[in-house]
Amino acid sequence: ETVNSVSVDKKDITKLGDIVSKFTSSQHQEQEYFSPEGAQTNQQEFSYGNTIELDENLPTSRPTQKPRFLSMDPVQNDLKLLGVKPLEPDDYNIHTPPLPRDGSPLLVSISISLRNILEIDELRQLITLETTMRLYWQDYRLNVSHLLPTNPYSNASDDYILLHPDTTHYIWFPDIYIDFAKALRVPKFMVPPASLRIYRNSTARYATQNNYDVACPMNFRKYPYDTQICKVKYESYGYTTQKMLLKWKKGFDQSKVTANNSISLAQFDYAVKFEEEYREAIASGEYPGVIMTIVLRRKINYHLLQTYLPSGLFVIVAWLSLFLPPEAIPGRVTMAMTTLLTLAAMFGAVRQNTPRVSYVSALDIWMCGCIVFVFFTLLEYVIVLCIIYHKPKITKEEANNCSKSVGMQTLDRKDPNILQLEDKQRRKQRPRFCPSWRRGGSARCRPKEIIHTHCGHKSAQKPPKPNTDHLLVEKWCRRLIAIMFIAFNGIYWPLLTHDDGTIDREFDLRSGILI
Repeated sequence: ETVNSVSVDKKDITKLGDIVSKFTSSQHQEQEYFSPEGAQTNQQEFSYGNTIELDENLPTSRPTQKPRFLSMDPVQNDLKLLGVKPLEPDDYNIHTPPLPRDGSPLLVSISISLRNILEIDELRQLITLETTMRLYWQDYRLNVSHLLPTNPYSNASDDYILLHPDTTHYIWFPDIYIDFAKALRVPKFMVPPASLRIYRNSTARYATQNNYDVACPMNFRKYPYDTQICKVKYESYGYTTQKMLLKWKKGFDQSKVTANNSISLAQFDYAVKFEEEYREAIASGEYPGVIMTIVLRRKINYHLLQTYLPSGLFVIVAWLSLFLPPEAIPGRVTMAMTTLLTLAAMFGAVRQNTPRVSYVSALDIWMCGCIVFVFFTLLEYVIVLCIIYHKPKITKEEANNCSKSVGMQTLDRKDPNILQLEDKQRRKQRPRFCPSWRRGGSARCRPKEIIHTHCGHKSAQKPPKPNTDHLLVEKWCRRLIAIMFIAFNGIYWPLLTHDDGTIDREFDLRSGILI
């Protein structure tokens, strides 16, 4: 057993020696790989398909495959192999911005392409945007001229090399963020939709596509004819204006600030404006930024058909109930109560689809006004019924002028079973049926005296006139309610649609294009 264990240890030591020798040879080959001759060979190998005329003295044969450091990221290793970044770590620091040599702040240009407005959440006051953002800055520490062919047009749009998006982790990158953004999503499949270009003049261009939810404070006082202004702020988080400036990009590679004119919104007309400069001043300093302003004006067509027209018709139906005769109590009450309950249910449904704000919106005023007018028609009918069934009271003087007379019930000659009244009393009392076999025992069938009251007042002597006050009340109420509803519309709609024209002068809201 001891002999076997010693032989196994010898085999392990032999394997360890082979690994050390291979590692030593790889280090030696790596030093040759980063030698000047190796760099020239690499220049030819990583020319990205561009034809480069090489010196005759340079070796023409391709080098053998050289091993890479296992601890180094492939992207970082490629940057060093390509010679884009300096080989010495002290020559490039990603924590230090590439400030111009004259000491001025670094200029970072930004362009935004609004691809789509995905969602407008009014209850949470959020707007979801899909944009393509491009950033431009110049980093003189990056060099790709040796990887590009000789081009007489030094500012040509194709005079660049395209690098992997992960390269941004190993070079200095602007710390741009979206203020008041709630969520940021990158729609990627395998590789994020982003690109990094390095131009001949050491200008870096980074482009990416993403969608995000950003807060948009909204004012619903004129809802549903409101106009919302959403400001999306892009600003630097850590660098003040002394180190970096942020401005909108115009020109260079013809990627101007653009908006997608094919965006179609169901309930809004939109317009986009890009403000030139924005600075956030706080205690730690001023931070640069830019603002993209999105103006949303609601289309009122939907609410005209779903809310305004039905509620107005319900008010007219309640007003038409005033033309029914007052004696038709079930019909008039049913029409008024049905319209009142329907408007109340419609008002509750409308409030569920609008934000719960503490102030009153224009739609609330309209719905409450319609409910009040329907309530007026029901109140008018109650007043009319009170006038119809009202009876005048007899005063004390009228009661003193009244005298009493006595009449006797007698048997009818044709039918002895009927107790007949005297001629003067027939208007006041009806004859009673009383058979002969009940006259003696029942007090109800015995002839009795009937006392009648006669008042000497003039009003009592003449038959009372029919009361027509309720007809006059109905006539004036019909006119008054109609005039009030017309006046309400005449005041409501001009105030709702009033606009000073400031937004229309800056934006073309019909097509969604910046003027």
